[in-house]
Amino acid sequence: MASMIPRQAAIAVNDLVDNCAAVQPGMQVLILAVHDGSYGGINLVDEDAVAWVQSAVQQRGADAYVLWTDTPVRPTVLWGDGADPGKAWRVPKVVRNAILGADVLISYGVDFTYEEELREIPEILEERDIPLARNMATTASLLASNWGLTPYELVAEIRIQTAALVTPGAKWVMEHPNGSYIEGIVEKPLGAEHYADYRTVGLYRPFPEGVFPSIRSRDAEGIGIISEIGVIWGRHIGVPCPFKEPVRVHIKDGYMRKFEGGEEAETFTRFYKFMSKYLGEAAYEVRGFHGGVHPSAILEPHQCPNTPYRHFVEHHHWSSFHFHMGNSRTTKSFPYLMHISGEMRGGSLRVGDNYVYKDGRLTASNHPAVKAVAEKYPDRPGLEPELWLQTPR
Repeated sequence: MASMIPRQAAIAVNDLVDNCAAVQPGMQVLILAVHDGSYGGINLVDEDAVAWVQSAVQQRGADAYVLWTDTPVRPTVLWGDGADPGKAWRVPKVVRNAILGADVLISYGVDFTYEEELREIPEILEERDIPLARNMATTASLLASNWGLTPYELVAEIRIQTAALVTPGAKWVMEHPNGSYIEGIVEKPLGAEHYADYRTVGLYRPFPEGVFPSIRSRDAEGIGIISEIGVIWGRHIGVPCPFKEPVRVHIKDGYMRKFEGGEEAETFTRFYKFMSKYLGEAAYEVRGFHGGVHPSAILEPHQCPNTPYRHFVEHHHWSSFHFHMGNSRTTKSFPYLMHISGEMRGGSLRVGDNYVYKDGRLTASNHPAVKAVAEKYPDRPGLEPELWLQTPR
């Protein structure tokens, strides 16, 4: 039975259920959570946050089914001596069948994400066109944070107006005060003419909304100086977040050619050499880029004591740019969706004549359509996050 829900958390839960998952009367909604996260594992969660969403789904006249599960035993690091990516862990049959019986999946587990883990996850969802509402605000304190309270509609509009600045065929240039400079050419999205589509076009719907669409690229050149990568693949590779020493990624003709730095650079060198046995040169491909669009995707330690998860949230902040390091998508026999993002915050990104980020600020925040949505929610965090700080700096 759900405990009493704080008003702030209730606002976020309603936003998740109504505007992200789009729950309707009569739907069969599966809420999936993973046990390890309740006692210190990577699938951060608490029972209240699950029960509150279950109750909200039921209040909409839909059927809510909660499945708490474990994941198969598997090594955290997915490469090296004795590893065989061809023998991936599988989605348990019980979980697979439960997903296939649902109209909507609300997932709390990083082990069951759409584009960062198993290729099998999107394949299951696509079998019956089942939307995945990925609730990343997985605990009570995360739901009640400014990150959780920022209106979903607002961040979705920021995302669309940001994507509208990206033109296929244009040159993109990323510059950062740390000395990074990367350029390349934007390619058309697969199966579409442009990148500015709302999430309802596809099946993946993260909450809180966080990044503009992944932009396909070719012929990337330059040097990216990174101090971290996305935490999910950071643990699969075995590098800390943040790194002990920055890594200089040398890029030429669309491929990573050399890693320079300390221990992390050496680990990357060994990792990509291993992955090239399965993926060939595509293991080194810089397949694209994108970045965060959320104005309040920064958490205090008291809101989330888990440091890697705080970095995961900051990946979605509207100052955060990242480029994709490797491409497993063209190797259908490879079971994982290799989603390794070289993270940089605070730089400038230009596509053609349009600035997407200018000195660490997302330019779409000034778009009239974005401001119009923000005005609909005067009592919630919006385009001026500094006014909504929850603790003194």
